[in-house]
Formats: sequence, C-alpha cells, structure tokens
Amino acid sequence: MNETALNPADQARSLVDHRYRSTFRYEVEREKIREFARAVQDAHPAHRSESAAAELGFPGLVAPATFSSIILTRVHREILDTLITGYDPTRILHADQVFDFGRPLVAGDRLTCDIYFESFRHFGDYDVLAIKSVLIDQHGTVVQTGSSALLARVGGRDPGLADAVRKVAMDDRAPAAPRRARGSAVVPAAADYLSPTPTRRSPRPVIDFADLSVGTELPVRTMRLSRGDLVNYAGVTGESNPVLFDERVALASGLPTVVAPGMLKLGLATSFLTSWLGDPTAVTRFRAQFAHNSHHLRIPPLDAGTIQFRGRVTSTDPRRRRATIAVDARADGRKLFGYAAAEVLFPQAVTAAV
Repeated sequence: MNETALNPADQARSLVDHRYRSTFRYEVEREKIREFARAVQDAHPAHRSESAAAELGFPGLVAPATFSSIILTRVHREILDTLITGYDPTRILHADQVFDFGRPLVAGDRLTCDIYFESFRHFGDYDVLAIKSVLIDQHGTVVQTGSSALLARVGGRDPGLADAVRKVAMDDRAPAAPRRARGSAVVPAAADYLSPTPTRRSPRPVIDFADLSVGTELPVRTMRLSRGDLVNYAGVTGESNPVLFDERVALASGLPTVVAPGMLKLGLATSFLTSWLGDPTAVTRFRAQFAHNSHHLRIPPLDAGTIQFRGRVTSTDPRRRRATIAVDARADGRKLFGYAAAEVLFPQAVTAAV
C-alpha cells in the first residue's frame, strides 16, 4: 500500500481550498436542547419552556448559543474517520474556535453542515488544520458559521492506544448516527465563503446599553464541574474521546488526569454571558483561543473542579448598538483561554415622539 497516500499531513494538505458536505442532516430536538442546556449550566427558561421561547418571539425552544458544537463534534470526527485517517485522536487539540450566529437554533430546525478546508501548516511537533463550518437550515439559509483550528501532535504515537480510542468512539455508547444526506463529496470551494444571514429579530437583553462603557465589569460567576458532568456532556454531545472521562486512557495519553473538552468550556462561557444579558440570543459572535499551557481543565476524581468567570466591556459601538466583552475564565489560578471575547447586540434606542 502507498505510504504517502496514507500520510495524514498529505491528506489534510490535499483538502485545502475544498468543500465537504457532511454525510448527515441534523434535526434539533426539544429534549436535546434541554439536555444541552443542563450540560452547560444554562438556566434560561427559553431553553426549557415553549411559552418562554414564544415570549422572545420564537416558535420553539431556543438552543443555547454553542448547541452547534454537537454537530461540529460529529463532523470533526467524521473528517478524521474518513478523510484524514492517520492522526492519533488522543493527540488532537482544539486550539481556536469562532462562532458567528445569524440566528439561534430552534427546535425543529433541520441542518446541513458544509466544511471548508481553509489552510494546513506544520510547525514544531504539530500539524495545524483550519476549517470553516457552515450550518444551513431546511430553507437553504445560512444560520451559523464557525471557524476551528485543530492541532494534531505528530511523532511518538502509540498505535495500540489510538486503535482503542477509535473503538470507543465507534461503540454502541455513542449516539445513533443522524439521518444521512445525499451527495456528500469533496469539491473545490468557492472563492468566498458564505456568511450567516443576520436575524431580523431585535434582541431583548435586560441590560441597558446606555449603562455600559469601556471598563464595565460583569458580575463574577463560579461554576463547578464533576467527572459526572463530563460523562453527561459526552453523552449529550457524542464527544467520545475517552481521555475526557477515562482515567486510564488519559494517563496513557500523557495527561495528568481526565480533562474537560474545549467545547464544554465555550458552552459554560456563553452561559455566563447570557445569564448576565437575560437573553440567550443577544450574543452574535464568540471567539476563544485556548491557553496552550493550561488548555486542559483537570477534574479531580472525588470532588468538583471550579471555574471562575469574569467579564469586562472592552468597546462599545453606539451606532450599531454593539458591545465587545472580554471573558476571563480561571481554574486553580490557571487561565483557560489565551483570549476570549463576545460581540453582543442590543436593541435600537426608541426615539421619543415630538
């Protein structure tokens, strides 16, 4: 067999400037929204009550901001199982993530995911693949996009451990595969990528834009995570890499203990923001770079780890009624993000009649 053809770096490099349509369509279900909201500790009633969602102007339960991480987790796994097959899944890090929200996902949405392979490069011990995901609803509208940077550590792999991880990822404990779509293929990408269609709905945060200024600080919030929470999140999202919940596999992979996945930390961060805003749809963009030296949030075996979230307004745009909020998250004094910030949209000011 041709070894070069199986080299994952060559496989990844050959995909750059191409588009891949995922092999499934995902339907957003009410119970999955409720499960995900619990997993990321988001208590807004619009995630649980149809009447609360209707008060915000939506026909069904509103999914938390990072609900699409369920889809991205499965699509990333699909890519590594079918298109780039040589990387050890225990050595892949999620380095950077951007979410752009055209509108929130709502129960009943049926979504297709297109992946654009933007770049590939190698430095040090890592291969770095940058990909853009585009979520398209049943009406053909782009509702959300995301950009991800995946780091694969190369060299010194343990093939036996990698095979064990793949076996766990494909066993019966993983959620059932969603309904397949037609026409999946890798094709040349368009010159410009699609962007989310902006929502026509005006957000309704409880925070008054007029009260914000550069330097305004958000109330501090502390969240707790146990190993049971990690197992629950893995079950909800289909995140089946056992380094996240199996101590033996984590230690064999060179980790100090089981760790919380990056997407869970992003979900907790956006929950922190929406609990302050009072409207889970006001965040229009969220970007995070994971701190390299403390990327892993360690969870003790018989206790819960704690994360302290802080936020600070770093800029305001009165014309567009937008604010940028930097988010700081720390566990045991270690920063979980090298950088994290959200763009938040506020309703237009009402002009008094003369």
